[in-house]
Amino acid sequence: MRTASAFVALVLLVAPTTAADPVSLKWSLKEGDSFYATTTQEIDQAIKVMGQTVNQKMTTTTVAKFEAKSVKGGGFEVKMTYTKMTMDGALGNGGGLTDRFKGASLTATFDKGFELKKLEGYDKFLNQLSDGDDGMKKVFQAVMPETAVKLMFSQVFVGSPKEKAAVGDKWSRTDKVPLAGLGELTNKTQFALDGVSGDVATLKTTGDVTFKTGEGGDALPFKVVSADIKSDEVKGTILFDLKAGRLKSSSTSMKLKGTMTIEVMNQQVDAEIDQKATTKVELSDKNPVRD
Repeated sequence: MRTASAFVALVLLVAPTTAADPVSLKWSLKEGDSFYATTTQEIDQAIKVMGQTVNQKMTTTTVAKFEAKSVKGGGFEVKMTYTKMTMDGALGNGGGLTDRFKGASLTATFDKGFELKKLEGYDKFLNQLSDGDDGMKKVFQAVMPETAVKLMFSQVFVGSPKEKAAVGDKWSRTDKVPLAGLGELTNKTQFALDGVSGDVATLKTTGDVTFKTGEGGDALPFKVVSADIKSDEVKGTILFDLKAGRLKSSSTSMKLKGTMTIEVMNQQVDAEIDQKATTKVELSDKNPVRD
């Protein structure tokens, strides 16, 4: 009997394993469904200007409620409402500006291929953050352009454009973020289904981030004249809850390093930058914020 059991165990060890069946990475949303996403971003950077190195560390945490307003034809409309934002580090709490995010909302429409087709409420969003100050509204518009706000939705609503995905399948997405008059940031992300264990699918991501300078603008007191910044080790892990039909969590890390020339009051200053950034997103059914 023991010999037979040992033989069976040996067969199981040497037999080739079969790949998991293709799985659906589509979101299972119904009208009225809601959940909360907690996003934590940590930035550790060193900026060298005129022989002096300035080290900065900053952690930003946001909690937002997402509610499905409409689900049709595989696409969906979802409303995002901030419940809390905090900043720790070089900028403190942002001079109290983070408090203005509470209650601010935007609505996004996705098609069945997970492409964000429309964003509504952006101007009203800026008005709440600026509190009626036109100058501050221009600053917020510069540092949080509409395309950057769209990424707040895209980093939560991750899925495969295919109906089914098998282990090893890959797909990509390109996000372009204009930074007012400073330039444009392009992030090319490649996704790959790495494995499936129980009700959780694991995706691995790699990326390439590039920066192109712009013509400058009057919203900020400086402009980037030239830049040679390269990304390194842009990678991440995404856990997708197959049973719930939605993202479970994600973690992304990125390194940026290079040089840039900044013009301030008609004077050009050369700077070196070395930055490490990590972003983590975690979903929950209950509001993690307690007033």
